[in-house]
Amino acid sequence: MIRAVWRSLRMRPGPSLLLAVVVAAAVIVMAGTLAIAAAVPLGGRGGESSTAGQAEALARDGAHVLVLALSVLVGLALAAIVANALTTSLRRRAETLALLRALGASSSMLLFGVLAQALAIGLLGAAIGLLGSLGASHLLAAGLAARNLSPVSGDAAMPQVVAVGAALLTTLIGALPPALHAAAAPPGTTTHPAPAPQRPPLARGVVGVLLIMVGTAGAAIAWRADDLPHRTGVLGAAAGALLAGLVIGLPAATRPLIALLGLPARLTASGRLALRHLAAAPRTAGAIATAPMLATAAACVCAPLTVSLRALPATGAPGRAAAVLDVMPALLIGEVVLAGICTAGSLAAAAVRTGESALVRAVGLSRRQRATQFLWESALAAAAGMILGAAAGMLLAGATGAVLASQGLGALMIPWRQLLLLLATGCVVGVLATAVPALRASSAVTQDQTPA
Repeated sequence: MIRAVWRSLRMRPGPSLLLAVVVAAAVIVMAGTLAIAAAVPLGGRGGESSTAGQAEALARDGAHVLVLALSVLVGLALAAIVANALTTSLRRRAETLALLRALGASSSMLLFGVLAQALAIGLLGAAIGLLGSLGASHLLAAGLAARNLSPVSGDAAMPQVVAVGAALLTTLIGALPPALHAAAAPPGTTTHPAPAPQRPPLARGVVGVLLIMVGTAGAAIAWRADDLPHRTGVLGAAAGALLAGLVIGLPAATRPLIALLGLPARLTASGRLALRHLAAAPRTAGAIATAPMLATAAACVCAPLTVSLRALPATGAPGRAAAVLDVMPALLIGEVVLAGICTAGSLAAAAVRTGESALVRAVGLSRRQRATQFLWESALAAAAGMILGAAAGMLLAGATGAVLASQGLGALMIPWRQLLLLLATGCVVGVLATAVPALRASSAVTQDQTPA
């Protein structure tokens, strides 16, 4: 029975390998951020005057906050893509799960089967990412040596170990909701009903909107109220509420944006089909938009703060804080590349619609038009997520700059050229990464009920 459960629940090699690549990319980015955080001690006074010492301490603490916040956003993106991929895979196995329950498989057996599959994929991705993270550590050490700085103190392998552990834990956390849903499958042998149009749960939408409102109001108050007690804590809580609200309410928040952005797509048959599918499947649109939204928010927060901290007098001379701030653009590029891979994974999970493919091909839609439809779906959902992420990121960047201005940061500088470069990099990676699953999905011309 255990072997039957495992064979029934496991994903195909293609989606599994793509998910492992996402885990590997997350390990590399998190290992790089943790290694950079370890390279710069917190606090400290490194200047000849009190003002210079405060500026250097601000630069060091700001570098720590930026790199650790980037790690958190990477973890959120990884958990979201794992949850979406497993949920989509298990949704197509609803009839198989019911049959397994009827044959005697327990809920705990199904639960641990899904978690074991996620752990196996996570271990494969962690092994691949560990090799890449070793190269990132060597690059960091070479950068410090070029500035005549001593190597990072402590265990040099600790960032890689922590990154692997965090990636595995995040993978299991992302796999837990679909695993619990699979364990709750009722026993039965009835045929799987036709899928109904998705509707975002009302409670989820209400909670998401409330969190967005609370986070926006909190960030605005922290921005404008100079004499607010515990101003930094209020801003941190507001940022958490805003990002959590966006992730929770993303299926509902993207619908009006997709309808507006999709006006040019209505000129083509593929674009109209993409808009109809995204309108009927808001959870799919939200899953595709999650990673671009988080990556854009990270870029809009980290890039202005990095440039502003780098402009402080204490970071004008070579030092650990300056070295870390100089590496931040590379970390942001890694973040947007990871977002592009996550978008491809979400599209690959959502594009396995063989019955629909057979129908539209039967009525005359070509393979090229079908692939264009999938690309439209990915582009519209990702663009909606990027707009929401940019709005949230700019709000948090402005509020953070206002809070740090009282500590000597000065005026917040927005590097528009760097932001446009990050946007272009993410778009190119996203298009290239989503082209493969779009072409593969468009080639399905027969009614095939084999699980993906």
